[in-house]
Amino acid sequence: MAEKEKIKFVGKLRNSSGKGASRALRRQGFIPGILYGAGEENKLVAIERKSAEKTLKHLSSHNVMAEFVIEQQGNETVFKTIVKEIQVNPITGEIIHMDFYHIGKNQPVTLSVPVKLTGECPGVKEGGIMEHDLREIEVEGLPDLIPEYIEVDVSQLKIGDSIFIKDIKFPEGVRPLVEPEHVLVTILAPKAEEVPAAEEVAAATAEEVQQPKVITQEIAEERRKEKEAKKEAEKGS
Repeated sequence: MAEKEKIKFVGKLRNSSGKGASRALRRQGFIPGILYGAGEENKLVAIERKSAEKTLKHLSSHNVMAEFVIEQQGNETVFKTIVKEIQVNPITGEIIHMDFYHIGKNQPVTLSVPVKLTGECPGVKEGGIMEHDLREIEVEGLPDLIPEYIEVDVSQLKIGDSIFIKDIKFPEGVRPLVEPEHVLVTILAPKAEEVPAAEEVAAATAEEVQQPKVITQEIAEERRKEKEAKKEAEKGS
């Protein structure tokens, strides 16, 4: 299991809401957002765009835990959060809003953790096809115990082998919310090319052999008729 890297977003509180205020914030280099949860009052926030976009480029999933730092009058307040939603302009691709869920102290959370396959698979080298059925695993646990991603070693898989959820060792205090028998990855046998049946091959061969013979007989018959017609013409003359 991989240790979690600290993901951080920086912003400030904002007092105004609405489309006009949000557009003004975007022009100033901020992303409008909201911080909620942990039984506290919702907070309207403005996130620094440049640092946020840089951080998001390195994330494999948006449903991740992150520190949200609010800077206010020279002081910093750090909130442990989950990035719940990121709204993007469908035309420009610009981030237009972000939602952060504040996690309470010792509060278990549910997250979808990406799966990272490691090792060289002998089954693939033999011509098998790797089918990666589950690319994220939903887990539950305390925020500090949930890894950034789950490593799965495929270096022992041969054709026909599979890895199930029950085969993965999760960190203590973290439990998967997926059925133990769910297949994570399997190595399928290569698809065999269809080979014609022996009867079909024999029939096709016989047809190829007979075809020239039929054509030869037709030509011979035409030539015979031509000769007879020529003889009749000579007699008549």
